[in-house]
Amino acid sequence: MGTVKSETSHHQPLEDVIKDAVEADNNIREEVRRITLNVLSDGKLNIDEITQVTYRVVKGAGLGAVIHGPDGRNKLANAVAGLDDALCSAAEASKLAIEEASSHVKTFNKQDLQHAIKDLNDLESMYLETLKDVAKETSETVSETLNDLVRHGRLTGTGIGQKATETAKLLNEQLSERLSETVSAGVDSASKVTSNLAYAAAGFLEAIAQTLDKKITSTSSEN
Repeated sequence: MGTVKSETSHHQPLEDVIKDAVEADNNIREEVRRITLNVLSDGKLNIDEITQVTYRVVKGAGLGAVIHGPDGRNKLANAVAGLDDALCSAAEASKLAIEEASSHVKTFNKQDLQHAIKDLNDLESMYLETLKDVAKETSETVSETLNDLVRHGRLTGTGIGQKATETAKLLNEQLSERLSETVSAGVDSASKVTSNLAYAAAGFLEAIAQTLDKKITSTSSEN
């Protein structure tokens, strides 16, 4: 299991960066999305790394929401929405990495595809479980808000759930018939494929983040 960087490029713990962003109350959703994408794209993008970052973002958001009193619920909900946005971008980056890898038939096969798709399908449950985990460790107001978001997500679905399902379906349609049934040659080979996908996905995610930021900057200038 990899260990995601616990600090940002400014050597400040991720929880504190998110806390400060929520306290500042300056377009919380967009700030949390931007910070989360920046951290996720720094290294490799796999389910373990995403889980760790998700936990730290939610924890920091809860700490930052407390200062806003009764309005903290809305601030926390906006922060979690920003996290959801970032995870959707992560799913898109994983899709691009898988599509790229599938062109190398000697190192990528149906078993690799199935493993990668499983990770995509696990994103929503990981996201909701992380909200629940943080809810157990925080103040009553934050806990109630997070549990409400979990209940709502399970009833109506989440952005990352919808994105992951669509992405998995598309990948299956695009690649399943093309890929070989050959099983990867041993654990080391399978691990190498997974690792390469994770690093490639992080690179695609960084490009996605830069594109989104350019669009936002352009829109802000025009307004």
